[in-house]
Amino acid sequence: MLFHGKNLTASANDLQWNGKSWSIVNHFIPYTEQEVGAPDRFESDFLVQYLAGKIFSAPAQAVLAEGRQLWQAYFAHPNARPVRDDLKLNRPDVGWYQVRKALEARNASGDVLPTSFQPFQAAYKALTEKLQPLVYSLGFLKK
Repeated sequence: MLFHGKNLTASANDLQWNGKSWSIVNHFIPYTEQEVGAPDRFESDFLVQYLAGKIFSAPAQAVLAEGRQLWQAYFAHPNARPVRDDLKLNRPDVGWYQVRKALEARNASGDVLPTSFQPFQAAYKALTEKLQPLVYSLGFLKK
């Protein structure tokens, strides 16, 4: 799932491998730059376009709304240089992994007011509880 804790989506520029420089584009941002206050354009709007016009349940809407709040908190303050370097925060189209890890680092530093993950976690838990019984009935897993 897009906001699962095991989601390791990220973006980065200037990764060195095999004698070449590589860039990784994050295609899995469910928000526009304007919605989250990004300073520059995201290279991909794949997920925004994919989600456009879809109808979501109230719990899914709550997860998206709380996720948007976290992305906005990420863009509201610059990250310390060691965090930027460690998480490769050199592109605007950061991934969910980078957003949550950068916010956790800020919370630990005490340099800015902490960002609470609790509203997001509560919304995610409610959506999880709604979806768990459907895993078998919708055929994702067999009994």
